[in-house]
Amino acid sequence: MQTKSIGAVALLSGALMLVGCGTSQIKAWSRPGASEEQKQRDLAECDYDASKATIGDGKAPKSTDDAVGEGVVRGMEKSDLIKKCMRIRGYGG
Repeated sequence: MQTKSIGAVALLSGALMLVGCGTSQIKAWSRPGASEEQKQRDLAECDYDASKATIGDGKAPKSTDDAVGEGVVRGMEKSDLIKKCMRIRGYGG
């Protein structure tokens, strides 16, 4: 039983890291006239806002499978929110 839980946690962590890597690469975003520092600041603000928006309801998942599924969905939602935020700020990428 514990091995199954450890495997699920590892899977969830890996999925969330992959989603995070896809959205947080600064080099993928560009905006004419934006300095590297401005891009980093804008991305950090978008990431922070997306994290707050996808924090969840605080209830414990009923099963390991539910936890993994919810984590993946939450990661994808966060990724989408970051992309929308960066595009609203005038970035492409």
